[in-house]
Amino acid sequence: MYKTLLFLLLIIPTCLFGQETKKVIDKSTREIFFVLKSDKTTKHGEYNKLNFRNTLLVKGYYKQGAKDSIWECYNFKGELSLKYDYTKNRLLFYQPNESAPERQYQIINLPASAEIKLSQPPIFLEGDEGIYATLGREIRYPAGASRNGISGIVNVSFIVDKKGKASNFQVKNPIGYGMDEEAVRAFKLLPPNWLPGKVKSEPVDVEVTYPVTFQFMKQ
Repeated sequence: MYKTLLFLLLIIPTCLFGQETKKVIDKSTREIFFVLKSDKTTKHGEYNKLNFRNTLLVKGYYKQGAKDSIWECYNFKGELSLKYDYTKNRLLFYQPNESAPERQYQIINLPASAEIKLSQPPIFLEGDEGIYATLGREIRYPAGASRNGISGIVNVSFIVDKKGKASNFQVKNPIGYGMDEEAVRAFKLLPPNWLPGKVKSEPVDVEVTYPVTFQFMKQ
């Protein structure tokens, strides 16, 4: 009787909580993850994302389609750049990419005379390299710019609100030839994974501006 009961106690959790998964390798996005066999749209289990050099960019864990536990992001040198605990919703570590193009931050709805600085800028939860990896993969050189041999820098601005939602994508000082539209299109493809900017631990709405460089290369 005791052995039978012990067997049932061991086997019941497996029946209740053990779920069969299938490994997925998405070569277009360089993602390796698992989905439920019963629902192939639901990620469940270990997750890894590689950069264009095929070295680790992001690693973490999904539970029933939601990010769970601690996630880590790495820069192109293989160094830890960000660590976030999704169980406790807490940023554990962040090291900005100092060699990245300069970004600009502007707190929204402040009086003109106010001199308040951000204690934390908006942070993309796949790290700075996650932004550049997505832009590098998605941006296509516009035909008009290519035909005319045009290079330039497009400054894309958007608002990251108090809840970490990015919106209102636009271009400051448009340069034309299709480059403005292409830069905005690529930024809109970023996953909606932002931490809001903060002033003394209080979330605030922040306008963020990123430069995107188009460099024409002769064939």
